[in-house]
Formats: sequence, structure tokens, C-alpha cells
Amino acid sequence: MTLAGHQRSDLFKEGFLEVEGFRIRYEEAGQGNQVVLLEGESWGLSKVRDALSEKYRVLAIELPGFGKSGINTESQSVPELAITASRVVERTVTGKFTLMGTSFAANVALWQTLQSPEIVEALILISPTVILPTEILPKEFAHTDTQEEWLRLLLAHPDNLTSVITLNSELWAREQELVLRLKGQTHDAAAAAKLSEIRCPTLIVFGVNDHMVAPEAARVYAEKIPNSNISLVYDTGHLIEAERPEALMDAVSNYVEHRETFIVGRGSNLINP
Repeated sequence: MTLAGHQRSDLFKEGFLEVEGFRIRYEEAGQGNQVVLLEGESWGLSKVRDALSEKYRVLAIELPGFGKSGINTESQSVPELAITASRVVERTVTGKFTLMGTSFAANVALWQTLQSPEIVEALILISPTVILPTEILPKEFAHTDTQEEWLRLLLAHPDNLTSVITLNSELWAREQELVLRLKGQTHDAAAAAKLSEIRCPTLIVFGVNDHMVAPEAARVYAEKIPNSNISLVYDTGHLIEAERPEALMDAVSNYVEHRETFIVGRGSNLINP
């Protein structure tokens, strides 16, 4: 599954690494300060990473079990997957970097930051699913049998599905099986309890019409992560890049460039592009 109408930039060079028994795919482009993108579900961050590579060195890592990185039956938890991602970073990045992930990959990025706080200088979480409704996702999510049904629930405008996303049901099924095995459709209480331990500048981006996350999620992140900003993007659901790519690129690019000066003061930490 990819974003419809978007070709991956020829500037990115593809490579593979053997790490902990996995053959992990990565792509890199650009020069300058380093930005690491963890790519999980295959809607990815292709437009964002292309824009960032104009100013920064961007390393996009496909997590084991996603995309072309092969089947993953070995990882037993999200924190364990974060350790594997860190092993890839150790072999491809020198020094500190900004870490970014979307949806499930944002959860992995959060755990990687908790595990390696000394090298993550900024964190960007796009539609993170750490804080889900307390008991279970709405029943509609629990009874979706196809990729199309699932994606329609993630969009603010489901009738536009085929114009913004190219479907790949086989890949979706493999990735969904891994996500459900490692995290399921439940609140990640262990990660939520550790949010206050994140000390680096952090941006959390939500779509206003995202029905997958708990309504109070933005407030919880803002209250618990000391140096955080929240960006709420109007007219989009969980898949912000598919529905509002320009707004997402603006928020992320500005944050990577300005970090702590992105927003001045804790009293005005909310943006609505």
C-alpha cells in the first residue's frame, strides 16, 4: 500500500542490513543534520521524507515485518522491535538525530527514545497509537476483514480512498498480523506510564478526525512529556499524509528546523494547520 500518485524519489539509495537475523531494508538521501524515519505500515512518510532530504540527511528504516523487510515472526513486543531499530541506527548513523514515526511506527520510535535518550535529540510522533480508548477500539475497527474497510475507518473522507492510497491487500494482511500480535488494539499502558521520562523536544501530530486514538490523547501527551508541542491537523483522520500532506510537511519541517523555538511558551503549545 502506497500513497496514490506519488513516486519515491530517485535521490534515495536503497540498502539492506542483516541485523538480529532480519534482512532490513533502508533508504537514505541528503546531507546535514540527521533525521531517522521508522517506517511501519506501508502508507509511510514518503512525501515528508522527500521534503526533509532537501535540507537534511534522511535515513528511512523499514521495520522488520513491514514493506520489503520480510516476514517477522521473531519480535515479541514493541520494545523489542525498538531495540532492533536501534541496532540498525548504530550501523548507519553517527551522533545524534531526530527520530520520527507514524502510527504503529510512532510507538516504536517512542520506545526507542526511552531506551536510548542520549542520542535522540528530537522526537516526532505522527498519529501515535500508544493511548487508545481505555477498553477497546470502536467495534467497527474490531470487525474489519479487508484492507479497504480498515482504511475507510482511518480517513476523514473515506470516499476519497482510492484517489489517495494504492491498495495492496497481501502486504496489508501481513503487516496487520504483526501489529496485532505485538500490540493488539489496546492501550499501551507501559509506554503511557513512561511518557514523563522523555526529555528531548517532542512534537505529536494528530488528525482532528482520528477515531483510532483516545479523545484525551493529545492532552495526556502534552501534560506528561515536559518539552512537547501538539499539532492538530484539521480535515483529516489517522492517515494525515494521505489527506493533508502539505499541512503535515509544514509542521514536521518547521519542527525539525526550529525545535524548541517552534512554539514559544507552554501556554501556546497547540497548532491547527
